[in-house]
Amino acid sequence: MANYALMTAVGKDRPGIVAAISGVLLEADCNIEDSQMARLGPDFCCMLMLALPPGLTGSQLDERLRGVRDQFKLWIHIADLLPEEATGEPRDLPVYTIQVYGADRKGIVHRITKHLAEQSVNISNLHTEIIPHAVPLYVMMIEVEVPNFVDMSRLQRELKAIGREIGVQVAVKLKDDARF
Repeated sequence: MANYALMTAVGKDRPGIVAAISGVLLEADCNIEDSQMARLGPDFCCMLMLALPPGLTGSQLDERLRGVRDQFKLWIHIADLLPEEATGEPRDLPVYTIQVYGADRKGIVHRITKHLAEQSVNISNLHTEIIPHAVPLYVMMIEVEVPNFVDMSRLQRELKAIGREIGVQVAVKLKDDARF
């Protein structure tokens, strides 16, 4: 039976972090099955879903990563997972992308995501950034899984109304097969 772990790492961004982490994982015979990595401001962060070889635990892998942790001054956390936690149940729900554009202000993420939660809509991916212009442009891209009982026309109208209240444009589209 496969052994799984969720690994997170955070630290000041610099070249070589991903190569160093993935090198230790390769030497430990781990497979990166899913990942998200990004630079946020001056920092690097990653989340990795790992398949570990039989007998290797998260704490043993953590020990193997000590040199990388020290070299790059990273905070690393590894949580062992059961196979069902790692793979999750297959979800056969329609996936939509929600695009939000407008002037930056506090509360945009909260207002939109609170409404989605109230409708039992699950967020599977969320990205925000500010694009420099004469007036900085705030952009938020959200990937969501929408339960079949949710009226999408109503949800779109409600999200657009929230957008008008907070001064942003909101667009909702059925996601194609391309990755987010």
